[in-house]
Amino acid sequence: MRKTKSSTLNSNIDTLTLFPLERIQHLEKQEAINCQRLLGHGETFGIWETPELIVPHMKEGRRHIDLRRIIVFCLHHSENLSSVPESILDEGVLWLTRLAILMRLGPAGLTGMAKRKPLDASTITRLLLQQFVKLVALGIKRRLENKNYSDAGFASAINAEDFRTWWSDEILRPDLKRLIQLHELGLWSDVPSMREFNGNATPVRGTAAPIKPERIRNPHPAIPDDYLAAMGPKVIWIIKDLGKNLIHLLETLAIMPSYSNINKNIRDYFNDNVWCNRYGQVISKIPFLLEHNSKRAKFKDLTQYDPFEWPPQHWSSIQVLATSLQGAHLWITLLTMAARIGEVATLGRDCIEFAEDGQFYANGKTYKASRIVNGKMREWPAPDILVEALAQQVKLIEASERLASIRKDARGIINTRNRSKHLWASLGSSSTADATKKLGCYEKSLQNLAWRLGMTSMPGGKNLHPHRFRKTIARLAGLAIDGSQKVIMLLLGHEDVITTLGYMQADPAFAQEVHDITRELRIIRGMALIEDMHAAIHDPNILSYGGHGGPGAKILTDSIKAYEVEQHRNSKEWGIETSRELSVLLTNNGESARLINAHVICTKISGEAGLCSNKKGAIVAGNCKQECRNRIEEKTGRRDTENVIPILIRHAQENIAERNWLPFQRDKMQLEQELRRYDDIGAYWRSKPEVQAILNVSI
Repeated sequence: MRKTKSSTLNSNIDTLTLFPLERIQHLEKQEAINCQRLLGHGETFGIWETPELIVPHMKEGRRHIDLRRIIVFCLHHSENLSSVPESILDEGVLWLTRLAILMRLGPAGLTGMAKRKPLDASTITRLLLQQFVKLVALGIKRRLENKNYSDAGFASAINAEDFRTWWSDEILRPDLKRLIQLHELGLWSDVPSMREFNGNATPVRGTAAPIKPERIRNPHPAIPDDYLAAMGPKVIWIIKDLGKNLIHLLETLAIMPSYSNINKNIRDYFNDNVWCNRYGQVISKIPFLLEHNSKRAKFKDLTQYDPFEWPPQHWSSIQVLATSLQGAHLWITLLTMAARIGEVATLGRDCIEFAEDGQFYANGKTYKASRIVNGKMREWPAPDILVEALAQQVKLIEASERLASIRKDARGIINTRNRSKHLWASLGSSSTADATKKLGCYEKSLQNLAWRLGMTSMPGGKNLHPHRFRKTIARLAGLAIDGSQKVIMLLLGHEDVITTLGYMQADPAFAQEVHDITRELRIIRGMALIEDMHAAIHDPNILSYGGHGGPGAKILTDSIKAYEVEQHRNSKEWGIETSRELSVLLTNNGESARLINAHVICTKISGEAGLCSNKKGAIVAGNCKQECRNRIEEKTGRRDTENVIPILIRHAQENIAERNWLPFQRDKMQLEQELRRYDDIGAYWRSKPEVQAILNVSI
């Protein structure tokens, strides 16, 4: 990964050195400006800025917040503005600035992995615009009613009725809790008066007070499988077949001598060029509906209007196709990286790198799991389709930028200075689209692609949103992998397993799918063990226990023999379904046969005791004992054991010769463990004189 050197002034640590948390609530105007500047949020008092370096995907309208203006806007409908002293407005601006700085640096998080951690910049922007400005406006109103013009705070100025109203609102209540939490930590003094008990307990007599039903929220559910199955082939076709042809057209248009009649240039291009797919076949039409002709109003006779005309004849159609290609690239990027949209927005045009391990990686930044103001670098393994999509996206953006610059400049001169570096651009046929500017709304790009392909932009009843792709990968990984919470945690870059479990449990149907499929995977794992060991019982040429090892292998073999005898007593033969029937029985319908370590299977069920816990109950994987009767060593681990034993022997001999007894004890202990894994491997090596010499050494 490329290394980046961040300015020390922009780090949280250096800012806290100059402005300790307990001082932030008392910052004077100039101190607040200095602290705000060090954090990268601008250097103008009353203007809270959020640059692209901190939040790449934020809407432009939220990047520069005029705190005084939004306070005045909130007061507009309830107060005569002429009666609000300027000093109180200045005080409100300073109050919001101090709080924003404290939330950026201090323990402002309330729940989950963010509890008592700084908030990310986008959350602070939302709180300033939607919640805390309302609190300041309400505090100003109450202070004016009480004719209190001194520096008395705003949250403490609201009355008991205001507090009850805010506390009963599910959206506003967390922000009161946030202020109270900061107050309890000694970091913020201006909080509402604590609530007094008002006697609203459930009455002893009469009917019980009704309990409100629990709100089950699932704002960004996984995309349904059938929608993915229908959308996937179309996205791939756009990337692999349409992409290279469209980029060639854009590059050709940029070098044509005349730009006054671009529609004529497009027709001339198709007179000389034929588009072919990846297999060399002529694309006579798109193999599915892809609406691109948006100039319906130009046709007096609507019977002549064809939104799917082929080949495209108008510049607006080319612009729409370019937007669709970018949407397809974004679709694949979100689906293969499982990244947050803020992380995808940080990808540069040189983000793909080829590492020493022979794997491609996409380099970007992550913000949510980082306390660093400017985020921290992260790399994502990049499959071939992602490498192809991002490489093609670079060509698309560069060709679109070049053409846009030429069409803007009447003389056809391209300004090569200050070339933009963004990977996702504002493409399209609307008047606001400009390829030289960054994409403003990623969500709309995905929804428009679906709409042009004749598919709903609300699969499963919810709008397509970039975060739904992240949930989709989490779901697929959870369904495909036993013990998937660890895998999903690494895949999604979570620092807390609680967040990962929240993903897995957010949708009850998803949780049930994971439960059912992991049980089925364990049954299949048990079937494989049973079939291997059953074959070994009847074929002397097969390794004992089918190549598996561990104390559990002998016990499972004895169970197979007993079950086969029982089958014969009932006049039944061992058939295709017998191993599954026995696996369901022995694993308690998929409760056991868990893969607890590399090549190690545990057959313990909750009703049995094991050496890991010495009592009935759940498996304690970290305390697994090699001599436990529930432990089976998979045959897939034999190669590792065969390779490591000679290495351990060599190291042990060297340590004996050099009288390094502590390392020798370590090598001897590990050698004994490896010899116990598989009976045949252990018997072979124990007969060796050099192994006997090592095992007989006592210190």
